[in-house]
Amino acid sequence: MFNFQMLMAAKQAKEKFMNNHPKVETFIDDVNSKGFCADQEIAVAVRYPDGTEYKTGIRVTESDLQLLNMLKGLTK
Repeated sequence: MFNFQMLMAAKQAKEKFMNNHPKVETFIDDVNSKGFCADQEIAVAVRYPDGTEYKTGIRVTESDLQLLNMLKGLTK
């Protein structure tokens, strides 16, 4: 069953997040305009206030492209 209230709450939360962090939207737009391709590297880092840091990265494969393009559609 489709939950319209949850969809509206998610939309409002996204808008608030984007207003709080305007550089994220520009970043997403830049990445989306260039698209995804095989052998592209995606890196993520999370740093906590106590100094703990976690990093990871992937090299995109052909089989990853379908999922990445689906996720790209969700950011619009």
